[in-house]
Amino acid sequence: MSGRTKLTYVESKLFLRDPTAVFFVIALPIMLLAIFHFVTTKSDDDAATKASMAAFVPAMAMSLCLTMLALNLLPTTLATYREKGILRRMAASPIHPGNLLLAQLFINLVTAAVSAVLVLIVGKTAFDTKLPGDVPAFLVSFVLGTWALFSIGLVIAAVAPSSKSATAMGLSLLFPSLFFGGAFLPKEDLPETVSTIGDYTPLGAALQALRDSWENQWPQTLHLTVLGVIAVAATAAAAKLFRWE
Repeated sequence: MSGRTKLTYVESKLFLRDPTAVFFVIALPIMLLAIFHFVTTKSDDDAATKASMAAFVPAMAMSLCLTMLALNLLPTTLATYREKGILRRMAASPIHPGNLLLAQLFINLVTAAVSAVLVLIVGKTAFDTKLPGDVPAFLVSFVLGTWALFSIGLVIAAVAPSSKSATAMGLSLLFPSLFFGGAFLPKEDLPETVSTIGDYTPLGAALQALRDSWENQWPQTLHLTVLGVIAVAATAAAAKLFRWE
């Protein structure tokens, strides 16, 4: 087993020991599916409204999980390693600290994929949630949304000097993202100004793109463009700003 593989294995074990990570990846999406399933089945809404919510809820649960991983768990973990001098000490060892960064990225990306699969499988089997109507559109939306959100998290990790500052930065982006991105209410129920702003946020664009794929539609060009631009720009910024100590 290579040093990079061993490092990834150890980091995976540490990740799974964190109850916060397990909650956001497994419990939270399933709880959201269960709550909204109960609410919608007991409501007197017409068939069109229920169909719209059937596409909104799984897309929202998936987007929220991605956002929590990207803005909370990933940057806080990397900032903690920098704060404790782990990255600096690794720079003087045979295992370059870049391997730790790659290991964390790999773990969080796999976690995001596992969470998405759970939403699809549990939603369909336990709550009869429909699957995405356009699978290629779903895959494109998920990949671009994940890249855009995680690149923002890497920018936070690049500039945060401590775990507390990383948490503060992540939360300062998280709550506005939830509000403007339409995680609390579907886009059509938001004020027009709020909805327009949300189209240009990574969470809002990812959520709407995923929702379109659930409704058997190709995502809007605006949303895919926003995700692509944010992903490229934030990745470049993170690479330029990231420091090991």
